[in-house]
Amino acid sequence: MEKLDTRQLRKKLELQRQEIKQSLHHLDQETRSLDVDCAQDPADLCVSSVSKETLFEQSSKRRTNLRLIEAALRRMDEGSFGECAGCGNEIPARRLQALPWTQFCIRCQEAIEHEHGADRSVPAFAGAMTPGFRRAG
Repeated sequence: MEKLDTRQLRKKLELQRQEIKQSLHHLDQETRSLDVDCAQDPADLCVSSVSKETLFEQSSKRRTNLRLIEAALRRMDEGSFGECAGCGNEIPARRLQALPWTQFCIRCQEAIEHEHGADRSVPAFAGAMTPGFRRAG
């Protein structure tokens, strides 16, 4: 098995965290600018409403990603990084390099996805984060 370089993964996670925070700031500014533009006619109100909903969805996905990244950084601090939250086994280094925020080994992730089917908004294990954007690998 490959040796896991947690320092490199920490840097990657911290960079991703910073990028997401900046993105959230920009999304917040965009949302506020839509509030300032007082749309008058129904068509403008409809466009504004759809724009706000799109911005909300983007923000929500980024906040979920941010929570997963921050949880991975906490696991690094606590010494449990790389341990599967489902079975307790070691998560392979290749998987952690591809998805450093993951908290499940492939077998447990596949079981979660099989159990919940296409509905990836369902929380995995009790207290676990939503696996909505993960891919097996």
